[in-house]
Amino acid sequence: MPRKNLLLVAVWLVLSVACGSADDAVPSTTPSDTSTQVSEDTVAPTSDPGSGSEPAGEAGTEAGTEAGTAATTTGEVGQDAGTTSGATTGTTAGAATDGGTEPDGTGATTTAGTSEPTDTPEPDDTSPSTTVYSGPVSPVSGLPVASSSLVDRKLIAVKVDNHWNSRPQSGLEHADAVFELVVEAGITRFIALFHHSDSPWVGPVRSLRPTDSTLIKPLNGALTISGGQSWIVGKSLVPLIGDMGPPLTDRWNERKAPHNLYANTAEARRIAEDRGLDQNPPPTLFNRGPSTASPMDVATYIFLDWTDTTDVVWHWDGSQYLRSVEGVSHQLIAQDGTTTQIAADVLVVLMAERYTACPSGDGSCVPAWHTTGENRAVVFAEGLAQEGRWSRPDVGDWFTLTGPRGEAMTMPAGRTWIMIYPETAGLVW
Repeated sequence: MPRKNLLLVAVWLVLSVACGSADDAVPSTTPSDTSTQVSEDTVAPTSDPGSGSEPAGEAGTEAGTEAGTAATTTGEVGQDAGTTSGATTGTTAGAATDGGTEPDGTGATTTAGTSEPTDTPEPDDTSPSTTVYSGPVSPVSGLPVASSSLVDRKLIAVKVDNHWNSRPQSGLEHADAVFELVVEAGITRFIALFHHSDSPWVGPVRSLRPTDSTLIKPLNGALTISGGQSWIVGKSLVPLIGDMGPPLTDRWNERKAPHNLYANTAEARRIAEDRGLDQNPPPTLFNRGPSTASPMDVATYIFLDWTDTTDVVWHWDGSQYLRSVEGVSHQLIAQDGTTTQIAADVLVVLMAERYTACPSGDGSCVPAWHTTGENRAVVFAEGLAQEGRWSRPDVGDWFTLTGPRGEAMTMPAGRTWIMIYPETAGLVW
């Protein structure tokens, strides 16, 4: 090619390059289609927690260049985008909604990162993860109690009806624990235990049966009842508090006798003190702590075939067991008319042999239960079941529960429902 033409080509190339560079230097007035943006549904990749190496927010926060380097952004930091990306490393701007981590009053948002890595402080004795409750604990439920005066006092028990005309019952939701056992006609009755708790309206209150006092004896309790056959009352192993009228007991006019008598446990406690009864508290009923049940022993529906006329289901709802009877939710009713379903945290099933107790003179025979010796036990807690044995040398002793290898059975603290259950009845979970 002639030298002149070569010179012209060279000049043209120089001018083209110069003009192109000048165009690239002009800032665009609109965002580039290829600019990096973090959407609210996307988490930008990170190479190391705390590196501050990813962008955050629509303002395009500068990436950190060293571990722990923080960036500061002003203006409209994208809240959702900043939250998404900032949550990954904890160091970029916009890490919290509503404009970032700590507003400084000027509209600017400061990132959570620092110029130098910060050591995580060691937990101290006040850390929630290491704090152990050291206050008073209920020997009945294992739950924390507000005052030691509520622990160092006598237990009050109340015999509660479970005839279908007595439902919904009242006051069981305030009890620390409840016994359940079969009486005549195939129905069950309850014995509500009030130690650190009280209720002004418990019932309907019903009459004494032979096994009742054998269960309350080791608890050093006083039992509130609405009477009983003289041969049973005369053999009671514990102090009895009967229907004395207001303020201890009162009748609910909306129900028919004998299913309409209600008791005030605070008044029963006062009467026990006035009589000079032993005020010592009950012993610790069960070993409370993490359940010793196997994670494989799931028990979210427990079916108890008490008798031909009484079927009960307890359903674990994720936080407690809810009771149904004969396929219907078993309700409680407060004095103001509010209703709730019967619930418990721990279920203790103690298998027992039934026998018939009869008077030597006047009176009628009634069902009773052998609660000394040993037999099968099943504990349900946290949606799990653990099987073992109960043993009890004498009615003055409390039940000892052991696992399959003879180890002590442990269960969580909570409202406890204790069932003296027929050894021949079905128990399915």
